[in-house]
Amino acid sequence: MNMNERIRTHVEGLFEGAPMTRKILDLKEELLANLNSKYDDLVAGGTSPDDAYRTVIAGIGDVSELVRQIQNESAFNKSIPSSARKRSAIFVSVAVALYILAPFSAILVTGNMGPFFMFLLIAVATGLLIYNGMTSPKYIKEEDSIVEDFKEWKSGTNEKKTFRKTLSLILWSLIVIVYFAINFFFFAWAYSWLIFIIGVFCEGVISLVLDMKKR
Repeated sequence: MNMNERIRTHVEGLFEGAPMTRKILDLKEELLANLNSKYDDLVAGGTSPDDAYRTVIAGIGDVSELVRQIQNESAFNKSIPSSARKRSAIFVSVAVALYILAPFSAILVTGNMGPFFMFLLIAVATGLLIYNGMTSPKYIKEEDSIVEDFKEWKSGTNEKKTFRKTLSLILWSLIVIVYFAINFFFFAWAYSWLIFIIGVFCEGVISLVLDMKKR
């Protein structure tokens, strides 16, 4: 039995008795790939196969805890204080409310102040979302192990998904606001619907840029 097979056998033993859900299977394969990659790097660097095997096995960490927690994602958030999560939820909720109120301010406030208040609310909402994204707490590893590396990576992946959803929310909120503003001030109902097609194009460009950056 070569060392890569020994690593697989060890990993299979770590997951023995765990529910074989899709998340658990993905975790096992990801962990196995990381271990094999680390082992190959050690051997390529001059470490003996036996020492490399012992090193990667010793650096795995507590898999049983991760298996228990992965079903509800709590493993990736436990190092983030609940107060920080509540603060983030408040910022996002307030920003969404401001985006919704923005077009109504242009209608309810008379004179030239209507557009001013509309764009002011948009600016404040966007600022709240940007500030929330820049100050969001990051996952803190408890130890130098592959399990903790996986938790850190997963936490970062969740943050990126949230960031993409936030961008989409901002984009479509602005599109709706601009749509009503154009029709309210210029009565351009005949062709103002084109802005939604432009919105779809813009969202596609944003997704393409984010995917290219990820790769």
